[in-house]
Amino acid sequence: MAYLFLFSISLAAQKPAAVQVLGKVTSAENEPLEFATLMIKETGQGTTTNEKGEYSLTAASGKYTLVVRSLGYKTIEKPLTLTRTQRLNLVMETEANALDEVFILGKSPTQQVNESAFNVVAINAKAFHHTTLDLAHALNRISGARLRETGGVGSNTDFSLNGFSGRHVKFFLDGVPMEGFGSAFQINNIPVNLAERIEVYKGVVPVGFGADALGGAVNIVTGQKARTFVDASYSYGSFNTHKSYVNAGYTAKNGFTVQLNVFQNYSDNNYWIYTPVLDLENLVFSTDEKKVRRFHDTYHNETLIAKIGVVGKKFADRLLFGITLGKDRADIQNSNVQKVVFGEKYRNGQTIMPSLQYVKKNLFTKGLDLNITGNFNFGYSQNVDTASRQYNWYGQYVEKDRKGEANYSIAKYYNHNGSATATLSYRLNERHSFSYNTVTTTFDRTSKNEVAMAGSINATDTFPKITVKNVMGLSYKFDYSEHLNLSLFAKQYVQYVKGPKNVSTVTNGSKYELFSNTFSTTGYGAATTYLLKALQFKLSYEKTYRLPTAYELFGDEDLSRSNAVLKPENSDNFNLNISYNNLFGKRHAVYIDGGFMYRDIKDYIRRVVENMHNTASFENNGHVRNVGYNGEVRYSYGRLLTVGGNFTYQNLRNKEKYRSPGSTVISTSYNSRIPNVPYLYGNGDLALSFDRIGGKNNTLNIGYNILYVYRFPLRWETHGSYETKDMIPVQLSHDVSLTYVIQGGRYTVSAECRNVTDARLYDNFSLQKPGRSFSAKIRYFFSK
Repeated sequence: MAYLFLFSISLAAQKPAAVQVLGKVTSAENEPLEFATLMIKETGQGTTTNEKGEYSLTAASGKYTLVVRSLGYKTIEKPLTLTRTQRLNLVMETEANALDEVFILGKSPTQQVNESAFNVVAINAKAFHHTTLDLAHALNRISGARLRETGGVGSNTDFSLNGFSGRHVKFFLDGVPMEGFGSAFQINNIPVNLAERIEVYKGVVPVGFGADALGGAVNIVTGQKARTFVDASYSYGSFNTHKSYVNAGYTAKNGFTVQLNVFQNYSDNNYWIYTPVLDLENLVFSTDEKKVRRFHDTYHNETLIAKIGVVGKKFADRLLFGITLGKDRADIQNSNVQKVVFGEKYRNGQTIMPSLQYVKKNLFTKGLDLNITGNFNFGYSQNVDTASRQYNWYGQYVEKDRKGEANYSIAKYYNHNGSATATLSYRLNERHSFSYNTVTTTFDRTSKNEVAMAGSINATDTFPKITVKNVMGLSYKFDYSEHLNLSLFAKQYVQYVKGPKNVSTVTNGSKYELFSNTFSTTGYGAATTYLLKALQFKLSYEKTYRLPTAYELFGDEDLSRSNAVLKPENSDNFNLNISYNNLFGKRHAVYIDGGFMYRDIKDYIRRVVENMHNTASFENNGHVRNVGYNGEVRYSYGRLLTVGGNFTYQNLRNKEKYRSPGSTVISTSYNSRIPNVPYLYGNGDLALSFDRIGGKNNTLNIGYNILYVYRFPLRWETHGSYETKDMIPVQLSHDVSLTYVIQGGRYTVSAECRNVTDARLYDNFSLQKPGRSFSAKIRYFFSK
């Protein structure tokens, strides 16, 4: 017995002593990197940096390899010999064109999202700050995501995720709903430089967002760090396109802070297209397509976002008062059918939106955090159509005996939008945490249109258009271990709608009465994840509802008509995801991801183009089912090479068996694929990075991107002959880029070519997108 006791003492004496290594992780611009991950390769021990870039890691004395990763930065592998406590500061270089779905270690808030059961993709927006991309086109490179545009810069966009498009996918800016931000502040005109990272939730959305989403959510995260910096850029490109951006911030030692974002976009959008042309003498369209140039499609917007307040105070970790000012103008070149052309019609809008943000951590007690936001948009939109002319694509026109190229209007629509959010979260201990969230959004449209006429499609101008929505959520998270956690949640949905209802019994008739309704219901769900070394499994289910948006209910008073009687969508959602992320040796990294989704949706809302007025509206489609798959594979070799690709397939089918309730007649579209929705698409990318080109901290990056979309029908595939059906054709687009980073990112010069082969691209039927285009960008960045 004594021998065993002495032997155990001997072993204890031989056990290596614990040694600490600590320091700071920064970028080449000396900017602290928050949530960078550090891991000892041999033991798997890891940690993350705090908001100041600081870290601390403890391990037994010995020789190791320290692996350091951060979104958008080149991975560092550094030999480490631990004999005593030591300080080790690390500098990371930007990885241009990196678009990684990452596996993050540690106990940071980012880790809690990525290792939760929510199927989330974290995009490092900094990797795209050297490009001319807007937020929408950066998102277009994610598996399961698809961006559809009606034209060039400033055109209408429709973003889809795993088969759900438009308003099925909710957008947030730092957790605040973007529904009411106005036309001057949308994802296709916001420069990617505004974002620090972008979080894309594919399916179940955390309660903290208060979202009524079927298809997922996108959260744009801006720089929230208290620092002093300047980020300025300017680009020029084809079709006389100018884009400029300035982002600056200052934080004093006493916590006073000022933030400023200013950006603008301008384009003539005068690219060449192919389309039938109207003969103005006999009013007949040509039987063949003519090559013509767009001549009335100029777009510009200017936006300013200013915030002032304090950070790091006892009464508030963050208290900011802000104002967003913006305006835009867009010439309207054609209707929802390209051959119908306009020559003078346009729209413009204005955003005036004050805002408030208050954040307090450890309120009253440790682990209790409060986040409150609020904003109200006093802006307006205006449709101007006063010309007594009919144009064709040659720019020729004839005078008409009535005003208005489509519908005579000089209407101003005051779309007053408000949003208020409150999130209270409490972490009881390492295993149990709770969260409560409430989001209220309001919309009230009043119009001033001196020429509104009863019986026209503008006959709804005099009706009030009001909707108020509230979504409350409560969630519980159980962290069984670092490898397994479970989330349970419930949501309460309420919506009030007041607006015009079309009671006409005549086909395409317009007879409106005032309509109001209140809807209320409850949803629920659960999500879990399991981590097994380099593998992660995610499983989730949700009974969810999506409340119609103001745009779907009331249209835009121009090319989109109102339908205030739309019902909320409801769906049973099921998601399964498996991912693998591992590092082999010192240079080889592999990422593989696969996902399965199942959606069973009632009262599905879809956009329908009407032939009579060439306008569009939204309608409920009854019962729709979607079964889909997506996958991604990515490989990198050290700092030199990154290559990857993804694909998405979705089988969105009409499951409404009978023509109408109570009918025994089977619908001709039963079990047909939902029309006008892409169902097979994907993209790939390749990036090469060469260090020390022309200087120690200079890097040359070469990028390539390919996009593929399989053809899909405009209308029901079971109606008529498939061979003669209107189709959105196959798309295959190639983009290349060249970026030269100087002094570790302080100065950047880049050049891009999009649609290299000058292919005829269509996201929507007959609406052709720009051909081959070139652009160049210069950027300056400073931070301390």
